[in-house]
Amino acid sequence: MPTIYEILVIFCGTEPVKLATVQAIFNQFGKEKLYRMIIVFQNKVTSKARDCTENFPLYKVETFQITELLINITKHSLMPKHEILKDEEKQNLLQKYNVQDHQLPRMLEKDAVARYFGLEKGTVVKVTYDREITGSHETYRCIV
Repeated sequence: MPTIYEILVIFCGTEPVKLATVQAIFNQFGKEKLYRMIIVFQNKVTSKARDCTENFPLYKVETFQITELLINITKHSLMPKHEILKDEEKQNLLQKYNVQDHQLPRMLEKDAVARYFGLEKGTVVKVTYDREITGSHETYRCIV
């Protein structure tokens, strides 16, 4: 049976987002059984409010400015194809090349593509390049 993940997406209003606003969101939804919460801001966010979202203990909270979501970066003509490897595929890759995941090239958790897919540390991504100049080749990246 497939695993079902609960993700809550909240769009904040046009007013600047302060710590009290984020705390009110967490008070209202913080105790729900969620896998992840995504908060979309339309205006500036104070540093204390951003720190609060980054250090929420119950589940992962991701924040985006609305302007970051206007374009789907994975569909851009210059963006290589990214495929998330399943655990079994990851283990086969590591055995094939006799490496550990920390020895693979890295991709930051805050990278735009990693944020788009909601990738977490330790996830391995297969990146396929297919361009006239560079030709077609694959590489693997581990999220750190």
